[in-house]
This record gives sequence, structure tokens and C-alpha cells, in this order.
Amino acid sequence: MIENYPPDLSVEEIKIKIQQTSNNPNIGKTHQVILKNGPRAFRIATIFEILNPKKKELHHLSLQLNSFDKTKAAWKSKPEKNIRIDGNDPNEIKILSDFLSAALSEHYPDSTGEFRVVTSAQYELIENLTCLLPKLPGPKKLELTKQLLQSLDSSDVEPKEFVDAFKNTTPEAVKNIGVAAKFVQYKATFFELEKLVNNSDPSESKFQNHLQKNPWMFGSEYSEIIDRRKWTRDDNLDFMLRRTVDNYLEIIEIKTPAAMPLFNYDKDHDSFYASSKLSQVLGQVYRYVEEVERSRDAIIAKDNLDPLKIRARIIIGVDSDEGKQSALRTMNSHLHRVEIITFDQLLRVAKRTLNIFESEIKDVFEGNVVEGADDDIPF
Repeated sequence: MIENYPPDLSVEEIKIKIQQTSNNPNIGKTHQVILKNGPRAFRIATIFEILNPKKKELHHLSLQLNSFDKTKAAWKSKPEKNIRIDGNDPNEIKILSDFLSAALSEHYPDSTGEFRVVTSAQYELIENLTCLLPKLPGPKKLELTKQLLQSLDSSDVEPKEFVDAFKNTTPEAVKNIGVAAKFVQYKATFFELEKLVNNSDPSESKFQNHLQKNPWMFGSEYSEIIDRRKWTRDDNLDFMLRRTVDNYLEIIEIKTPAAMPLFNYDKDHDSFYASSKLSQVLGQVYRYVEEVERSRDAIIAKDNLDPLKIRARIIIGVDSDEGKQSALRTMNSHLHRVEIITFDQLLRVAKRTLNIFESEIKDVFEGNVVEGADDDIPF
């Protein structure tokens, strides 16, 4: 039986009074929500968990709706508008829930989704955390942020919501977050490339797909990747990059790091010469360069890109012994507008880029220097 209550009680206190009015001794948890919170009319829904008296397990639920008028004299219960629905046998709560879901889905399509009941204690904890957060020191805030990010499922959040979340953040914080996020992303893709290089038999398409998504691995001397592969009638190029310094275009031809000798040794003359595989790739790339230059006028007219003095870079094989590395340096010094680098050298270029990010966040991101980042790079 709901009684009238003094007018100085708060809504939260009224909710507690409602919990105390149940005459069932086997009450477990209660869940409450304010359905109507007007200047004079109030309606509160309470779900009682009814426990099995012997096993103390949930037996059924009981839903109670209470209505009040608030006057200067009292909270006046309106018994004609109070109702109790039992979830036992039959389960009236389940029947009502199914009915509401079916009937209202047509009228409230945007309300579909997953809902959770938050207890008063949990809500109070969230409120306290919100008030405490500005007072926490920086490292504690970062630790809390780390915990939140680990529990965040990206499929639940649209990219626009991330933008809105950072919109009112300080520029310095956004900069640090951006650099750290980019570092983590680059580091993961670097290890993926390293994994591909160490694979026994990866396909060229895997390298092409990975490097197309991560053109930063080619080095900072390139400003952009041109999103087009077919430049002449008969050829599909792997990549076309624009150089940062002079805006010249450069062809990137990707093979594989498979265990094949780039050079053979001539014992009679104590010298190295290009293997048949490397010679074949060189011939292929020189033909690409020649065909693109022949189509220069058409490319300028159609794409507003000038392939004048276009260069090419071949990525193939891995580092070998010192003699073959020396032979590669000698060959590159004599090649005209074409350069050959190995996948090991490409990895060192990517490590250098990671090292740049590492230096930018050294104060907030320690102990993650990529070994070998200071190795010599080929260009």
C-alpha cells in the first residue's frame, strides 16, 4: 500500500520509499526508472527481483507502476493509476515487453538497439568519475583512457563520433593523440611488412596491396601515390609516386624478396654480374619508362601530370653478403634514372620513419624504439 509522503522528500527518496513498501520478504535487487517527471505529476516504474526463498535464486520479476501528484502539502499517491504486473505464471511482464517491442518498433525505428539498466549506485559512480576526472594528474588520465580504449569496439562507433569526441579537446592533446595513434598504426603495418618479407613464398600481389595502403614506407621524399596503374595501352604499373622535392613522377616496380641471387659471381674475372632474373626486371622497367615518355602528351592532356624525366625504382630481393651489396651499389651508380633496392633496405626506410614519430612522442611514449632505426638508408 503506497502512502502519501511529506513534500520535502526528493524523487530519489520517494523511490526508496517505494522499495520499502513491498510486503514480499524475498525481494532481491530492485530497478527503477522515472517515467514522468513533471512539475506536479510523477510516475515511477519499479521492477522487483523475487527470489526463491530456499535457493535464493531469481524466481520471477514483479513490475510496479506508481503515480503521484506533488502539492505543497504532500506527495499524494494516486491509487487509481497504480498497477502491479506479475512475471510469474503467466509471465505478464514478458508478454507486455514483446507487445511493446512489436508495436513501437514501427513508430520509433531509431530506438532499436541494446539497452541496459544502470543501478543508482552505478550511475552515482559514473557521476563521481566525471567530477573527479578533471582533477586527476595526466598519467592517471592516460591510464583511464587506455582502459576505455581497450574496451571500445570500433564497430559500435562511427568515425564522425570520434571527430566529435576530439572537437573540444585542446590542440596539444589532439596533436599528441594523433602522433601516438599514427605511431601505433605505422608500427603494426611495419611488422606486417616484416612478416611478409620473412615469409617463405609471398605473392607479389600481397606486397602491392600492403604498400599501396601504406605509401609512407617508401620514405618521406614522396608526397603522394597516384591512384592509377594503367598509363599506357599495354602496361599496368605497380605504383606511380610523386616526389616531394621536384614533383617528378617515379615508377615503383615491386617484385618479391624470395631467396634468389640478384648477382652471380664470375670467378675468372673476380667480379659480380646481374642474374638473369634481375636483368629481366631491368629490361621490363626500362620499357615502362620508354612507353610512359612516349605517351607524355596524352598523359599531360588527360591527367595534368607531366612524366618528364620520369624515374623508376625496383624493389626486389633481400640483402646478401658484402660482395653482392657492393655490386648493387656499383650497379646503381651506373644505372640511368633507375635504382634497385632490396626489401631489407625498404624496411630500414620504414624504421627511420618510425624513429621520427618516436622522437616526437618521446616524453609520453617510452621504451618502443624500433631496433635498427638509425641504420643507413639507401636514399
